[in-house]
Amino acid sequence: MKWLEINLEMKSNDPEKIKMILSNFVYFLVKDFKVMSNKKGSWHYIWESIPWPNTLRIRFYSNNETIEKIKQKFEIEYENFNKRNPDLLGQYVYGNNGVEGEEYKGEVNYYGTKGWKLVMKMLEFGSEVGLELIRNKDLLESDEYSGSYPGSIDLYADRYVHLFLNQLNYFIKESEFLMKQLPFRYYVEKNGKVPQEAFLVETDIMIKNYLEKVSSKYDKKRMSLIHKDDSL
Repeated sequence: MKWLEINLEMKSNDPEKIKMILSNFVYFLVKDFKVMSNKKGSWHYIWESIPWPNTLRIRFYSNNETIEKIKQKFEIEYENFNKRNPDLLGQYVYGNNGVEGEEYKGEVNYYGTKGWKLVMKMLEFGSEVGLELIRNKDLLESDEYSGSYPGSIDLYADRYVHLFLNQLNYFIKESEFLMKQLPFRYYVEKNGKVPQEAFLVETDIMIKNYLEKVSSKYDKKRMSLIHKDDSL
């Protein structure tokens, strides 16, 4: 069993163009992979800022024969898709973190043997959900009620995060976890690098103080309304 990592450059970060790439290229590539691997492998995609600012990183995990087949399939479909849509896809490179020739070997060293198996499942499930929602974006955003997807992408993203943290209740406090993640993720998204510890400590204190202040303000307002109702 081995991994194939494909780093694919996006020429645009326009959501509609990204939707077209995921719906008309990635979706069918994954569909072919599932047939080739008899659904015994694994796959996922993530967005990265290397080796290009808008990099779609797709990984497939299966036996050597299947990996060679999906590699050949990717190259054929890449050429065909590019002919039809010359302004969407840029270059591609095989290799760990976009380093050509460097094989991606998973992340057992970081997560541990059992932990990495869990993370592989999480990455694949998240990719399946993300791909399904993006493909059905028009239906999700329609003003007309849909029995299939009666909500926005935001709804499913909120449920995905909240319900998982809820399942870890008593071990992780959701509000505190999100407060710690906010400044870290904001800094990385804006600057493309990990912030210093001092930045995280300072912003954590600021956010907590602000939320306490706002919470206290609205609690007082709520109590005032309750007392007003009681006096009527």
